[in-house]
Amino acid sequence: MRSGAAPVPTVCRGFTADGPQEAWGLFSRNLWLDDMMGDLATLLDLIAPHVREPGHGGHVREECDTEPNPITFRDGTYGPLTF
Repeated sequence: MRSGAAPVPTVCRGFTADGPQEAWGLFSRNLWLDDMMGDLATLLDLIAPHVREPGHGGHVREECDTEPNPITFRDGTYGPLTF
């Protein structure tokens, strides 16, 4: 697997009575071999419960495909993701 992962600095997402409400992000572009796609599902299983806001989480695209398959996060899980 090749990875271009880069952590994103903590971002202020607003303020609460205790001070600033912070969040973080992770942007990564990876080449996953077909036999490693199960590792991606495991990674998404680990991340999903910690995603604070529902919405777009990225996409997966086969090397020769023109259209990506989106990944969305909601209620501690993710989907749709097809291999």
